Amino acid sequence: MKIAFVNARYAPNEFGGAERTVRTIAETHVAHGHEACAISVAHDKSQREGELNGVRTRYVPLTHVYEPWKERPGLLKRALFQAVDSYHPLMGARVGRILDEEKPDLVQCGNLRDFSVAVWVEAKKRGLPVVQMLHDYYLGCVNSSMFRGGKNCETQCAHCRVLCAPRRALSNTPRAVISLSGRTLEKLEGCGLFEEVPHKQVIFGISNQSVDDEARAPREKEGLVVGYLGRIERTKGVETLLEATSLIRHPKLRVLLGGTGERDYMVELRGRYSSPAIAFLGYVKPEEFFARIDVLVVPSLWEEPLGRVIYEAYARGVLVIANRLGGMPEIIEEGRTGYVVTPGDVKELAAVIEQMLTTQRRSDFRSACLAKAKEFSAERRYPEYHSAWQRAFSET
Repeated sequence: MKIAFVNARYAPNEFGGAERTVRTIAETHVAHGHEACAISVAHDKSQREGELNGVRTRYVPLTHVYEPWKERPGLLKRALFQAVDSYHPLMGARVGRILDEEKPDLVQCGNLRDFSVAVWVEAKKRGLPVVQMLHDYYLGCVNSSMFRGGKNCETQCAHCRVLCAPRRALSNTPRAVISLSGRTLEKLEGCGLFEEVPHKQVIFGISNQSVDDEARAPREKEGLVVGYLGRIERTKGVETLLEATSLIRHPKLRVLLGGTGERDYMVELRGRYSSPAIAFLGYVKPEEFFARIDVLVVPSLWEEPLGRVIYEAYARGVLVIANRLGGMPEIIEEGRTGYVVTPGDVKELAAVIEQMLTTQRRSDFRSACLAKAKEFSAERRYPEYHSAWQRAFSET
């Protein structure tokens, strides 16, 4: 079976977990003896094709109101961009021509920003079954986050309901929907999407990262190293972590923050939380970062569909503390692989970290995390994706 994966970005233009997930699925499909083509936006405006790890790559020049990765326009121009991005026939037609050339058996769509749901229509014109994978809230929110004014949107706002009308009207086009979490699917269904789609399924994630089964020497005597890895911005709740650890008076507690953010915000954080126990590392390779920490904290204040960083931490035997938001609680086994806390509750987070400082169960946590990590392996998850594709293909 040949599958065309359509996603706004594809390697080497990777920005976050969604792109890494799409690449992992495509490469795993090829490794199982099938063909795969990845169609994404060319940020240099150059239409080109190639091959990466056995996957055919097709990069499409973006024609839009502005280039979102370069420009920060005013309100009117942003609104126009959002309107065009809801249904962009020109970008859809460009993908359609590539589908004619590649002749896939099925199209799997991921993040459709810049392409829009016009891709669904082009695939349907050609009799190709569509599987939509949910990485974010793009289909129900013009900002893809359902987060506004410092708060999570419990329901779709009037602005998004109007601008996302084409997405809603066409949302029964896919023959199957795969969601990274139950919560993500629930929120988008609440926006009136996918009411008649016959197959909807949650597949938590897929990783080609090897699980580190090697025993690591206990580090209880060295204290506790708490880590944060990701984009450093207010919606990520980094300040909650820093406030929580500042409440704990323990000489052997250290905090490592991997990642970067806006310059002014980084300067503000460094000034407010200046301590020998806190280190801002900037960009750091995940495998090197996880080797240095005992606990990963994911304090995000918005409902992330699923934090890929969680199962990457599991693969290194690192316990996770995350907020009770989005899809993250769905992959944390309370008291075994981590803990779930109230978003923004500094004292509750501090109490859990203090508990980890004195626990005698670190080896148990490590073993449980390593076991959990295997649930996200390509070998374990790929058959679920393949089964979803087969159902969609057989019912066309």
